[in-house]
Amino acid sequence: MRQRLDSSVTMSDIALNCRLSVSYFERAFANSVGISPYAWLLEQRLMQAKDFLLIPSMPIAHIALDCGFTDQAHFTNTFSRKVGMTPGVWRNKHSPPKELQG
Repeated sequence: MRQRLDSSVTMSDIALNCRLSVSYFERAFANSVGISPYAWLLEQRLMQAKDFLLIPSMPIAHIALDCGFTDQAHFTNTFSRKVGMTPGVWRNKHSPPKELQG
C-alpha cells in the first residue's frame, strides 16, 4: 500500500491480493496494526505529504496529487483536520530559514 500512495487503493483490491474477504482483511489488519487499513493509509499519505512540504519548490497542488488526494482542497481539508493547521502553515513552520536554503 505504501508504494501506491499516489493512486486509488481500494480495500477490495488489497483483500483480493491477500486472498481474503474485505471484512476479514480489515479486521485482521486492525487487530495487527491497531487501526483500520484506511486510517493507516491516510497516515502514510500525510507523512509523505509532510516530507514533500519540506521541498519549498514543490507546489501544494502537486503534493496533493502525488500523495493520492483527489485535489488540493481535499488534501488541505484532510491535512488541517488531522494535523491542526493547513499545509501552507505547516510548511512555513517547518521550513529552514531562507538564509539556510540553497
